[in-house]
Amino acid sequence: MDFEKSMARLAEISELMGKELPLEESVKLYTEAVALTKQCREYINEAKLTIEQLEAAE
Repeated sequence: MDFEKSMARLAEISELMGKELPLEESVKLYTEAVALTKQCREYINEAKLTIEQLEAAE
């Protein structure tokens, strides 16, 4: 899943978590959100590294 889709899914999860859900469903969504957050951080770190390398090459 790319960065934009991951962020969109996180927004969906955030909306769902604002509702009253069974505990099992809440835990499932929370687990998915944690994984997506980690993935998004990795995308951001990779983009930051790319930018730093490009700036260093100037």
